[in-house]
Amino acid sequence: MRKIRTTLLLGSVAAAAIFAAGLPLLFAAGPAYDYLSGLAGSPATDIPVPVPFEAEDGVYKYENPPCVPSEELLPGRGFFPPVSDARRERAIADLLARLAVCRPMPYDNDGNIHSKPRPGLPRQPYGYYREYTLIVPGRPTGAGPEPVVIGGETYIAGPVLSFRGAERLLIGDHREIYYTPDHYSTFIRLDIVR
Repeated sequence: MRKIRTTLLLGSVAAAAIFAAGLPLLFAAGPAYDYLSGLAGSPATDIPVPVPFEAEDGVYKYENPPCVPSEELLPGRGFFPPVSDARRERAIADLLARLAVCRPMPYDNDGNIHSKPRPGLPRQPYGYYREYTLIVPGRPTGAGPEPVVIGGETYIAGPVLSFRGAERLLIGDHREIYYTPDHYSTFIRLDIVR
């Protein structure tokens, strides 16, 4: 009996190692990848599937389509719900002003299609959301978490662990604005007050 258990255990470990080694290849290219990509937006599955492409350096990156100008992102008199932090409100308005007229973004990742379903972010077909880095003045790399008050509710902006920080804007269909203070754990819909 002990010999059978040991054989089963070793066989399971070997199978797991083989599967793990081949998994990146399955999604890198080929028929399996094409099949999974075809599921994106499928009514039967509604599974958003990221579509990476191979860059010159051989690293796969996510799709970053050209910017689309949008008057609906032009800043107004503020936001609803109101953003109580003047620095953050200004940073959001400045980023939206750049996006509205397709000014260059500071990071290559800005404008990537955001394809992972997240709690609190309404599910939409692949390509609906694009993500952008929100740089808040006075939040250098190494800064700790800080409270953010939006609509009278306090959220916690995540620590700044890298030069891009934890705060992002997700723009849906070039018009819907979602702010995430904590790198995709919380989403707050912001509407521009005209």
